[in-house]
Amino acid sequence: MQRIGELAAFGTSVSWTIGALVMERSVHRIGVMAVNTLKVFFGSMYLSVLALYLNGAAFPTNVSITAWFFIGGSALFGFVIGDYFLFNAYALIGSRLAMLFMSISVPLTAIAAYFIFGEALGPWALLGMALCVSGIAITVVSGKNKQTADTHDGDNKHGRRYAKGVTFGLLSGVSMAASTLLTKRGAAGVDPVSATQIRILCACAGFIIFAAVTRKTGEIRSAFGDRYAIGLTAVGGVFGPFVGVGLLLFAIQNADAGIVSTLSSFTPVLIIPPSILLFRKKVSAGEIIGAMIAVSGVALLFV
Repeated sequence: MQRIGELAAFGTSVSWTIGALVMERSVHRIGVMAVNTLKVFFGSMYLSVLALYLNGAAFPTNVSITAWFFIGGSALFGFVIGDYFLFNAYALIGSRLAMLFMSISVPLTAIAAYFIFGEALGPWALLGMALCVSGIAITVVSGKNKQTADTHDGDNKHGRRYAKGVTFGLLSGVSMAASTLLTKRGAAGVDPVSATQIRILCACAGFIIFAAVTRKTGEIRSAFGDRYAIGLTAVGGVFGPFVGVGLLLFAIQNADAGIVSTLSSFTPVLIIPPSILLFRKKVSAGEIIGAMIAVSGVALLFV
């Protein structure tokens, strides 16, 4: 089962890669708010069916208020705030770079866990953090240089768009780190399927409230006129919060946590070939090297 668990962990990276590519295309067609809301809506339906099969109930009913509070908070940071920044980064700089910036959540989580939970940071972890940050920095600089070369003007709207996308990507990583810490605090003793359901149900409610407050419910309604985008979002909901999370939970239960964390973090590298071959995106050598260094740093965090 150890080997099968490791394969499931790598499958998580593959699943999230597919989800990121699909969601990027959907965002360009129907907008960030519509994709975010519909993604968690579809994910909640898939998980309800799975929960009914595994637990005999479509929704979690035996979870404490405290667990709901912390897991709901993790949904706020991980899905509502984090995915808002992440999906806007998709639209601005593409899923390949946006997913790389999510890697910053790993060292941020490790640092915060050191101060909050007293989890030790060894020399390999410190080196891993340095490599992760360095790899992201190399990618950012390489991407910026490529933007400048392509537009012949580093101060034009393309440069500002890239800088905004990078900022959103980094903020998504910070939000994900906060989400992980809240999940660690609140999900103890809660079965993984129920915990995931709570996160997605709270996220769905959060997106609906956010859309109402920002008066973007019309964007969600109009999205149903684009059947192709709705189909893409439904597929993205399968590979993101459903299959990806399912494989990750299976991997955690059947393989070493360090190996699982490493193998499930390869999305920034796996996403490079399809970006080039399927979407004809130009990727510089510096961006590829930076992505590989960042992922190597993530791997070292679990040595």
